[in-house]
Order: sequence, then C-alpha cells, then structure tokens
Amino acid sequence: MLWVKVTKPRYEQSKRYDGRVGEVVGRWGSDNAMQAREGYMVDFGDGEIVGVTEEEIEQVGDPGSGGGGGEP
Repeated sequence: MLWVKVTKPRYEQSKRYDGRVGEVVGRWGSDNAMQAREGYMVDFGDGEIVGVTEEEIEQVGDPGSGGGGGEP
C-alpha cells in the first residue's frame, strides 16, 4: 500500500486535506480527468476519494504501523 500526505494543496478538492494522510487507491491522468492533470486517487477515510497531483503530496509510511503519517 502507498500512503501519501498532502503537503502543498493547490486545488480546491485537496485544500481541505492539507496535512492529512490517505491511502492511494489508484492513479488518474488525462485519460480519466477533466483537466489534463495527473496524480493519485486517495482515500482519506472520510468516505470520499479525492484526486491529488504529485506536486501536492509526499509519500509517507503506513500510519497504522507507527511509520509516520496519520492525521494531525
């Protein structure tokens, strides 16, 4: 599993997840996005899956393993 933390939100859908960690559940790109951005589909555990670009995030360890991450 890949876990990411939103560190530099640029778009409206990711701004409310600033500082939060979520699990990557897929990739998205120009073939399945309205704008030609590329990035990841991330599940933040609140029932919503949000698209974030690679520039908005950093990879972190699994928050359940003590490897960093988790919510602020």
